[in-house]
Amino acid sequence: MDEHRPPRWCAVTGASRGIGRAVAQGLLASGFGVIGIARHAARLAEIERDWPRRFIALPHDVAQPGLRTAFDRLAASERLRLHDIELAVHCAGCAFQGAPLTEMSDADLHATIDTNVLGTTLVVRDIARLLQQRGGGTLIVLGSIAGHDAAPAMAAYAASKAYTQQLLRCVRADLHGSGVRVSCVQPGTTRTGLLDGQPGLGAAERFEGFAPLEAQDLARTIEWIHRQPAHVNVQEISLFPVAQSLYVRGIHRQPIPACGRAASPS
Repeated sequence: MDEHRPPRWCAVTGASRGIGRAVAQGLLASGFGVIGIARHAARLAEIERDWPRRFIALPHDVAQPGLRTAFDRLAASERLRLHDIELAVHCAGCAFQGAPLTEMSDADLHATIDTNVLGTTLVVRDIARLLQQRGGGTLIVLGSIAGHDAAPAMAAYAASKAYTQQLLRCVRADLHGSGVRVSCVQPGTTRTGLLDGQPGLGAAERFEGFAPLEAQDLARTIEWIHRQPAHVNVQEISLFPVAQSLYVRGIHRQPIPACGRAASPS
């Protein structure tokens, strides 16, 4: 075991970009060791180059089984002890929005359900087992306020996030008495690249005149949850931008002065 490695470790899925990357970098800055889990090995390698002693890249598709086996391989290599993993944050997700269910392709439906439902279930199962065997720890999963409300063009995504909420409530009941804390963080509109490339959902269309949550806002909240006293479980917490008050539809946009708009190409 490398004596310079930190004694406190956390696992973060979706660590290669967006909210997951912000969570990983925030925890690294706070002194944690981070196991970064994502499909994109090259992006994980970038973080590992910056934090060679405190970041372990673990390429893995959460929609596939085998996460616990990957952890066991890490432990066998003596890069860390599984008992040192005290926090797991599941941020990996898929968000196809902007089209009604009747117009979604089979591929987009499968991606949404495979990642947000099956993938979340596999991650929660494997991490819950690990923390239960450890005798305690914190499991935090990124949900969405979309799981609370109905809105057009969000059927599969919103349903997957409602599933996440109920899954975690039941898992917390399963883990009662184990010392494992289970939390669901449910953000409103957040600036990430997850929706880029989908028609009408680019940053210009979504955020003009509106200040959304930033990935770092969620990262700070997630670390705050874990730092609560051991007897405190933040079961569910919702965060909204100040300008968003009615779940997924209630966004107040400020008018943009003419001088603040980008000039149109001639």
